[in-house]
Amino acid sequence: MPSEEECAIVLRDVRWRWGAVCPRCGSRSVIRHGRHLRVYQRYLCKGCGRHFNDRTGAQFEGSKLPLRVWFSVAFLMQYKISVKEMAKTAKISYPTAFNMAGTLRRGLCLSHLQERLKGIVELDDVYVTAGLKGKRCLKRPPRVRSLKVRGRGAYKTDKPAIMGMVERGGTVKLIPSANMTEQAVLRRVMRSIREDVEAIYTDEYPAYHILDGFRNHQTVNHSIGEYARDGGIHINTVEAEFSVFRP
Repeated sequence: MPSEEECAIVLRDVRWRWGAVCPRCGSRSVIRHGRHLRVYQRYLCKGCGRHFNDRTGAQFEGSKLPLRVWFSVAFLMQYKISVKEMAKTAKISYPTAFNMAGTLRRGLCLSHLQERLKGIVELDDVYVTAGLKGKRCLKRPPRVRSLKVRGRGAYKTDKPAIMGMVERGGTVKLIPSANMTEQAVLRRVMRSIREDVEAIYTDEYPAYHILDGFRNHQTVNHSIGEYARDGGIHINTVEAEFSVFRP
């Protein structure tokens, strides 16, 4: 496990690669101003006159745990091991490891949602079974086991849609949606895709027709066995991402 000083240097190099920025007012008029806990660099913002350090505004701000423990947990998370195993390896309690993993996931999720896709984007949807089969307090009759809900899935029928967007060679977005109406599709696209996107590829689902003539929308028709067209038009990349939702 690296020392706290080494972790602080790594954090500083990654976070302030283009120079320190005040996490409170966003000013770049920042000067170094001593040390925090003898390890982290302390800064003074000339814009708002407030002090901050390398950990200010980060997911682990205010945590009593050292950076080396946070870095160790983040390193272990990429191998998809259990929280219990992470706690054992990092030599921390299970509740602490559980809370740290949740904090890191929330930070990743927020930064992921704020990122907009560019280039060629593939868009598709998948429906997953969720919710309760039945319970006394529910205001609906219980579903009979082994029988499918009639019609297209929706949040109200405990089978919500997961809208997938993939930037070829880049970011993947999997966004839960209450339904797959034209308004829902347009809203997700406007929030997740940049205006200068090169092209959007989808299948022939009717809700996607709202994108016709909008940002070079191209489709493939699965109902006639068309899964790819000349020019690299397909949605195979995003469909491959849905394998995690299917048995």
